[in-house]
Amino acid sequence: REPVHQSDELTKVDNEKPIEAELLVAKLVGKHSLENKWMFWFYCNKSRVWEENLHEVASFDTVEDFWCLFNHIRRPSQLSNQCDYYYLKDGIIPLWGDGINNNDGGRWLLHFKPPIINQLVDEYWKNIILSIIGEMYEQSSEIMGATVIVRSRGTKIAVWTNNASKDNRDNIMAIGRKIKEVSGAENHKMVYESFADMVNKKGSFTKSIFSI
Repeated sequence: REPVHQSDELTKVDNEKPIEAELLVAKLVGKHSLENKWMFWFYCNKSRVWEENLHEVASFDTVEDFWCLFNHIRRPSQLSNQCDYYYLKDGIIPLWGDGINNNDGGRWLLHFKPPIINQLVDEYWKNIILSIIGEMYEQSSEIMGATVIVRSRGTKIAVWTNNASKDNRDNIMAIGRKIKEVSGAENHKMVYESFADMVNKKGSFTKSIFSI
């Protein structure tokens, strides 16, 4: 599917080969379906109206279409300040409390402060995305998607889940351990925050529920 939004900020500048060639190869060899359909969203803070900064870029449901998209957009380390990427299951939008992303969910969060905004973070991000679209988790039905957030104080990578209840601790912790395993970020602290706590927080700090 062709992207519905184009941006100089979004497009990778050092494409290794034309996108048309990749599409031709995919047609010749056939495509491999993913378990779920996914949507890629791009946010860049250029307007005071939040919704005007958010763009629904492209959807994909095959391995080949994912790589066609992933290989032609900038890596997190190449993004400008105040820009975000979201890979979310189809039907989920980058908002809390929209009827699907209700406040029952939460996120596992990795925070990399400067100067750790480099190819290492890019590798963590790629590994996490591959793990969630590849359904590498026993609790994949609880995973809504992942986001990378670039700010002046550092870069955050988060995996969203749909059940932040403390009664669901075993599943939440299992997902967290798997994220660390697949990402390669074993030496970095990771915390779990509920969306409800994030919405109701006082100041800029959200108290974490779990940590690894």
